[in-house]
Amino acid sequence: MAVMLTAHLVPAQSFKPAANPEKVLAELRRTSQGTSSIQASFTEDKYLAVLKEPEKSSGVFYYQQKDKMRWEQRTPSKYIILINGDKLRVQEGNKEKNVGQAGRMAAQIKELMIGLVNGDFQQNKGFSSAVLEDGDQYQIVLTPVNRRLKSIYSKIAMNFSKSSLRLQELSFFEKGGDRSTMKFQQEKFNQPIAENLFKDL
Repeated sequence: MAVMLTAHLVPAQSFKPAANPEKVLAELRRTSQGTSSIQASFTEDKYLAVLKEPEKSSGVFYYQQKDKMRWEQRTPSKYIILINGDKLRVQEGNKEKNVGQAGRMAAQIKELMIGLVNGDFQQNKGFSSAVLEDGDQYQIVLTPVNRRLKSIYSKIAMNFSKSSLRLQELSFFEKGGDRSTMKFQQEKFNQPIAENLFKDL
């Protein structure tokens, strides 16, 4: 996903280790387990070492418990990632890409993406985790221990609102130094989503 879903931390934030990490994780787990669906729009700033200004994109995001997801970038170009159970499909422009050859790597990316949304990241043995906090946010930092994921990411960070326990920012730091900032807006939770959104590209 261009190794997608990436975000960086705002320097002004001063996160420190959470006083009670197990309690934080339990609260996040409870919130995710009570979430049957998510609809949201997103903006992403991707910072590349070769460019002075970040690449900006935006789109919409859908999730249906427990293993359906649609990530649809609409600007500046069309890019869709569709996950439905064990199926992963990718469309760039108006052409579907063959992800079959990526095999195990695609399966791990799919598992990771769904896990970040439904809370299963807490059971993912491919990462070690740290729980941090500042005034109004919790931050979970995942560091890959799996060899394949380590070859792509140096770490993944998720910022959650302390008041709602909802994901506000998702951050993937790539091994080569590139990073992006992704923020979610206009979220709707536990509302019906048309089934065809998880079937049709």
